[in-house]
Amino acid sequence: MFKKQIQRPAHKPLIRRFALLLAAFACCLGLPGWNYGAKAAEIPTNLGLAQHGIKAYNEGWQYSYGGKGETVGGVRVSDCAGLIYAYFSDLGVGGCMGGATSQATQNCIFTGGMSEGLPRIHGLALTILEPGATDDYSHIGIYIGNNESCENSDYGTNMVRGSVFRRGWTTWHLFDNGVLYPRSGWYEFDGKMVHYTDYEYDVDLVIDGYTIGSDGFAQLADGTPAPVDPSMLSSEFVPASEVKEWLSTHGWSGTYNPEDPSPDFDHNARVSVSSALLRSQPSTDSSIVLTLSQGTPLRLGAPVQGASVTVGGTSSSLWYPAETAHGQTGYISSLLVSLTLSAPSFSCDGESVTIQAVGMEDNIYYTTDGSQPDENSYPYVSPVYELNCTYKAVVIKDGVAGPVATATVMGNGAIFTDFTYSDWFAQSVDKAVCLGIFSGTGQGSFSPKNKLTRAQFVKVLANLSGQDVSGYEFGDDIPAFEDVSSSAYYYHELAWAVRAGIVTPDSKFRPNDEIPREQMCTMLVRYARYADLNTNAALGEPFADDEEISSWAKDAVYRMRSLGVVNGVGENRFNPKGSSDRAAACTMMVNFYEKVISLTDTSGDNLPATPVK
Repeated sequence: MFKKQIQRPAHKPLIRRFALLLAAFACCLGLPGWNYGAKAAEIPTNLGLAQHGIKAYNEGWQYSYGGKGETVGGVRVSDCAGLIYAYFSDLGVGGCMGGATSQATQNCIFTGGMSEGLPRIHGLALTILEPGATDDYSHIGIYIGNNESCENSDYGTNMVRGSVFRRGWTTWHLFDNGVLYPRSGWYEFDGKMVHYTDYEYDVDLVIDGYTIGSDGFAQLADGTPAPVDPSMLSSEFVPASEVKEWLSTHGWSGTYNPEDPSPDFDHNARVSVSSALLRSQPSTDSSIVLTLSQGTPLRLGAPVQGASVTVGGTSSSLWYPAETAHGQTGYISSLLVSLTLSAPSFSCDGESVTIQAVGMEDNIYYTTDGSQPDENSYPYVSPVYELNCTYKAVVIKDGVAGPVATATVMGNGAIFTDFTYSDWFAQSVDKAVCLGIFSGTGQGSFSPKNKLTRAQFVKVLANLSGQDVSGYEFGDDIPAFEDVSSSAYYYHELAWAVRAGIVTPDSKFRPNDEIPREQMCTMLVRYARYADLNTNAALGEPFADDEEISSWAKDAVYRMRSLGVVNGVGENRFNPKGSSDRAAACTMMVNFYEKVISLTDTSGDNLPATPVK
C-alpha cells in the first residue's frame, strides 16, 4: 500500500522531558494554558480510557449488573457502564455518571451515528440505541482504535474485544468530563507508538521515518511494532471542547436522528438490515470502511459484479458503489439495501397515458414492446398517445434502476397490472372491457386466471344487455333464492335474469359455485332467445365426451360450437362439467357478441342497448 511521507523535526530529549515535568507540575497547581503530560495518571485521557478497556479485557473482568470495578472473589467485576466508571474511579477522579444513557448524554458533548462513520479517536464511547429512541441507550463500550471496541457485555459472556462493525454499535460519543485528547504528535498507547494529526490518529503513512500501519501503530521495517521512543512523545493534550470544534467544522454532524440522520441527502437507497458493512471493494475480504445501521440513507451508483454474498438463504454477486451522507465511499452488497426509487405509476384519460414517479419525472424510461426498460429506452417527457399495449417503466438515477412497473392499457383507458398485451387472451379482454361486458376486480387487477362463478356470469349477461337492471326485484310471483341476500352485489342482475328466462327459479342458486361450461352455453342460448337473436346453425358431429354432456344442455352446447362461440378443449372433447377462467370467458363473450349479436341484424334494431361498464 502506498504510504505518504511526512517528515517532522526531531524532538530534543532534554527539552521534551522538561516539558513533561513542567506540565505535570502545572496540572497539580491547576494553572491554565499549560499542556498536560501523556503519562500523568491522575489526568483522564482518551488514550488512558482505551487502555483501561484493553487492560480489563486482558485481566478477564467478569460481568456483574451494577458492578463498578470492585473485586469479587479475586476478580474485578462491572457491567458495561461500570467498566467506564471504573477508569475514572481508579484515577480518583469523580464526575463520571453511572448508567449507559447518563454517561452518553451527560458526560459527553458530541455525538454521531455510526452511519456517518467513526472518527479515528481512541477512547470514544460507543453505544447501542434503544429501538425507536433518540437518546436512550441499552449498552455502552469503549473504542480502542483499529475499528475495535472493548466492553463488559453480559452474564456468561463478560469482557468482549472485537470489531465495531460486527457489534452493532449505533452511535459514538466524545467524553467531556475532564478527559483530554491528543492534538498532533507521537503518543504512547498499548505499549506502542501512535501518531495524531489534527485530533485523529494516522494510518497508512510514513512519518519521521516510521511506517504507520492500517491499525495506527508505528512499525519497523519487518512489520513488527516499533518500540516506544520516549524522546519523541508529545505532551500536547487538549480539552474535549477543542476536539468538538474541530469535528463540527470537518463534516461531523454532532447529532443523530435514527429515523432520518440526513433528511436533505439526495439518496436512492437505505440499508435494509440491522448492521451492514461498507467495504473498500466489492468483496467480503476487502477492508471495512464503516458499519451502517438499518435505515441509513445511501447514494448508490451503477451496480457491479463482485464476490457472492448470501443473506437469509439468498445469494447475489451484485454490489453497489455507495456514498454516505458524510462522503464516505465504498461498496455494499445488493442484499443489504433497499432502493428508495419508487416504481412509476400510470394513469389514462382514454386518449393518452401519463407516467409519474414522485420527484423523479426526469428519470423515467419506458417501453411499449414488452422489453425491459433501461437508459436506452424512451425517456418519458410528456403523455404518450398509445393505447392497446403494455407499458413497462422504471426510474433510473445515477445508474441505479428502481423497480419496474407494468401497466396494460385497454382501448378505453382502463389499466390492469396483472397481465400483458402479449398474453393470448389480452385482445379478448380488451374488447370485453371496452364493450362493458367485463370490468376489473379492483386495485388495478383483472384476475384473468380466476374461475368464473354463477353469480359473476349473471352479471356478465346483465352487462351484455346494456339495460339498467337496478329496479329488478324478486317478489310474490318469483320468490327469491334461499341462498341469495337482497344485499348481494348480483341481486338485481339475478332478479333480471330470472324474469328474462335466463335463470330457472329454484330453492337455491349456489352463487359462488364455478359455473360449468355446459351451463354457460345454456344461459347464452336463453339470453339469445330473450334478445331475439338468431342462433340457427347446423349442430355438427358430437364431441368425443358427448355422454358427459347433460341431456338438457346438448342442444345449447352444439349450437354455440356451430356459431363459433365455444370450442373444445382438445382431442374433440368439450369438458362440459369443467369451468372457465375469466380470460377464457372474455374470449367466449367476445365471440358471442361478434358472431351472434352483431350478425343477427346489421341495422341494430333488435340488439340490446349499448353495453355500459
